[in-house]
Order: sequence, then C-alpha cells, then structure tokens
Amino acid sequence: MDVTEQVLLTQESERHQAYLTEAQKLTHVGSWALQPLPGKLVHWSDELLRIFGFDQGMAPTLEDILNRIHPDDRERAQQRSGPHFSESYAEEYRLMLPDGTVKHLHVIGRPILDETGQVVEYIGTAIDITERKRAEADLQQAQTALAHRQRVSLLGEVAASLAHEIKQPIAAASIDAKVCLRALGDDRLNVQAAREAAARLVNDAKRADEIIKRTTALYKKDTTHRERVDVNAVIREMVLLFQQEAGAAAIAIRTAFAKDIPDVMADRVQLQQVFMNLMMNAIEAMKDTGGELTITSQPGDGAELRISVSDTGVGLPTENPDQIFDSLVTTKPQGTGMGLAITRSIVESHGGRLWATANPGPGATFVFTLLSDEGAHLASQQP
Repeated sequence: MDVTEQVLLTQESERHQAYLTEAQKLTHVGSWALQPLPGKLVHWSDELLRIFGFDQGMAPTLEDILNRIHPDDRERAQQRSGPHFSESYAEEYRLMLPDGTVKHLHVIGRPILDETGQVVEYIGTAIDITERKRAEADLQQAQTALAHRQRVSLLGEVAASLAHEIKQPIAAASIDAKVCLRALGDDRLNVQAAREAAARLVNDAKRADEIIKRTTALYKKDTTHRERVDVNAVIREMVLLFQQEAGAAAIAIRTAFAKDIPDVMADRVQLQQVFMNLMMNAIEAMKDTGGELTITSQPGDGAELRISVSDTGVGLPTENPDQIFDSLVTTKPQGTGMGLAITRSIVESHGGRLWATANPGPGATFVFTLLSDEGAHLASQQP
C-alpha cells in the first residue's frame, strides 16, 4: 500500500502542531478543553503544563488543576467547570504552586452546546499575566511614592501660603490695635475712634479665619463661595486698610475707576487676598524711597474687567521676570515666595489672567482680568 500521502499529511500536521506549541510558549498562552460531565480534561497544552508546574507529558486531572488554583480563587474556578454553568467567561485566577510561587492567569472559556442546548464541552485559553501584574504593582508603588512626595510638597506650599496670607490680617490687626490704644490714651481719650478700631480688629480676626478656610479650599480645589462682588468697593476697602501704612512710608495711594462697570461673580475673601498681595508688594517695593501706588479698574475685552496695580518702586527682575509667579520664588529677605503664586492661582480659578509689565519709568504694573457677572454666566453655559 502506498502511504506516501498519509506520511506527508502526518508530517504537515506535526509541523503545524510544532508551530502552535512554539507560539504558545512565546506568548505564554495555553489551550485547554474539558467535558463538564463527567468532569474530565480532554486537552491540556504543553504550555499550560509548564505554567502550572507539571512535568511535560503528564496528563493532569481536573482535580490536579483545581488543587493548584489559589485557595481564595478555587471555589470560583470550580463553579466555572461545573455542568450547570453554560456561559462564556473571562476571568483572572491565581495559582499557588507547590514551591509557594504565585502566578496570575487570565482565563477565557467558551461552551460548546449540542442540538438540545446542553453543554458538552468547554474550550478556552489561559494566559500567564504574572509579569504584567508585577509591572502593574511596581507602577502602583511608584505612583504611590510620587503621590506621597507631591502631598508633602503640597503640604509645604499650603503651610507657606497660610503663613504668608495670615500675615496680612495680623498686620492690619496690629495697626488697628495701636490706633485703639492711642485713642484710649489718658491725654486724648477718643472713645469713637477706639470703638471703630476695635471693630476693625474683629474683622481682621474674621478675615484671618476666612483666609485659612479659603486657602485650604483653593489647594484642595474645593468649591469656593461665589457671589456678586463690586470690585470698586473691594478696592476702596483695601485702600482704607493700607492708607496708614502707606502714608507712614511716604507712599500716596491713588485710584481711577471706570464708571458703571459690572459686578463680578467671585469669592470676596479671595479677591481681597489678591488686592492685599499686590498692594503689599507695591508698598514693599517703595518703602525705602516713597512713591505712588495707583489702582485702576476698567472694562476689558468682551465680558472682562481689567484691573491694574502700579507702583514706582524697584521694578521687575531683568532676567525671566515671569518667574516671580512661581511658588517659593521671592526677592524679599523675609518673603515666603507664595504671595504672587497664590494670587495667580486665585485669579485663574476665577477664569481670569494675571501678568506683570515693567513701567516706562520706575516701577512695575500688575494687571489681572476677571469675568463680569454676565461673562461668568456665559462661560458656565458652554460645554
């Protein structure tokens, strides 16, 4: 009998089987098949023997396989191999090998049904994803470490910002306390002036408390308290607050307000922080020479308001002037380097922009924009 064709077919089949075995080995993918009744494995590839730690050529039973499933995953695996389960599935299981090695598998199973709809066989694949799981764990650990460093860094920034911001109402409280003491002096008792100074002291304490709450909310990106705010009224409050300190340093404060500018939707306390930081910086820049601090408000482009705070002081750094807005960057011996960083964060959280320009003469001008009430409403309607 001429069996040449049969031999060639056998050789071709063996070649294809060798290719399949090599492909499974390279990809760490094994194939399997089992009959739910009577719970019998009918196929278990060489690659799965290797993954499960069995000797090559061994014919493991379903019990052998289940015994190497991690105890915490074994019951779930038993349910998937039972005769009453008839759905396709894709799940992950852990192996617990005799030497204590733990492996991770991604298993896919599909039922084969007979003409009556009964499951006669399950076929599927199992992929060794241990290396991927290890890489994910390493990545998660690295991300956790990075998040911890970021939290530590953020904590430092929050502490620095709080220290910087609380100085403002404390300084104001100190000024009002001195005014109150002078008004209560024996030589010139002025109860009305003392009462007004004491009332401002109470407001300074409230402002310090609000700054703590709002600064923390800003860093945590909590929802801030927005309301309709008259920007010109806030500027007048700040001018009144700094009038005495500026006068003591021979600094004149001037304002130029456009008429009938619309209100803005803003957090009033944070807006006060913006003006306090910019005005304090301007006064610091002129405290040794005196000068002029000018605050203007006017309509900007579209639905924006444009506010500028200008001084005649020492001006901006000649190299990379925009770095003054970076956290922990300061030109003051006792500065925290947080004032302008916080100011820009507040302005941007209100949908505005903040920048600085050098004046043609001495000094610098800080300009920021805010959305008007109408502009804020239109922005909130956009997707």
